[in-house]
Amino acid sequence: MPSTGVSTVEKHFTAWMENPNDPTLRNAIHAADGARQYGYQAALVGGVTVYGWCVPTILEAAGEAWLDSGWAEVHFRRPTYPGDEMSVRANLEGETWSLSADKAGGETCVRGQFGLGEAPWLGLLERSSRLAGDPEPAEREWLTLENAPIGKDLLTLPLNISADEARQTATKQLRETNPLFIGDRPLIHPSTIARQMMTLLAYSLDYGRPSIHVSTHIQHLARVESGQFLLLTGHFVSAYEQKGHHYAIFDGTLINGAGTELARIRHTNIFKVAKRESA
Repeated sequence: MPSTGVSTVEKHFTAWMENPNDPTLRNAIHAADGARQYGYQAALVGGVTVYGWCVPTILEAAGEAWLDSGWAEVHFRRPTYPGDEMSVRANLEGETWSLSADKAGGETCVRGQFGLGEAPWLGLLERSSRLAGDPEPAEREWLTLENAPIGKDLLTLPLNISADEARQTATKQLRETNPLFIGDRPLIHPSTIARQMMTLLAYSLDYGRPSIHVSTHIQHLARVESGQFLLLTGHFVSAYEQKGHHYAIFDGTLINGAGTELARIRHTNIFKVAKRESA
């Protein structure tokens, strides 16, 4: 039994977007018209946002220690749309928690698992050898399956997320109420950490839009305080095609100014989305 003393946690949320009809969004899949062009019935809520709404369930199940030494993997199986009524459920299965986020009608949007300590897949993640921040390039190569830099390091992304930015992101995007993320000295929310992986890829390569978040594996090694200098290193693992979609898998390591590793992440996304029949 975990230190929280529970074996099942269930919470609920209503998915929302500030403006699902915004035609100026860079990633058109998150706008209603753009999403319909690719066969979806409405604007897709971003995967990291949906993950963010799952974090309260994870924290209640695993406890605050999860931010210091805990892990999660989440797979986005079906789209989440604004207005969807969602249930997030965690069940303790041995030493690991299962995780699911389901619509009111029973459709599963998210499947995953999480736990304390070291993730069973941590040893599979690749580290970059670029341990200093890189200047932003003036031009970026267009990412394709043919030129994907498989087995190579990405440019290292310098980051400095202020307390105001961390607090505003948690409040505005997630409607977060946990003082850990909206207090005077807020931590950077786990979903914000995961979100930086998309910024990391775009720092090295131009891959256009739309794109779709497929899965995240994240290992927390220490809680991440706002207002400090950070580096996100990256390593491109693989690229492939499946059912017309073009996928990229790449790993990241979040490091503070003292060189301490704070998190390790594997991100999978579709960087070229195939058009489908309308849902």
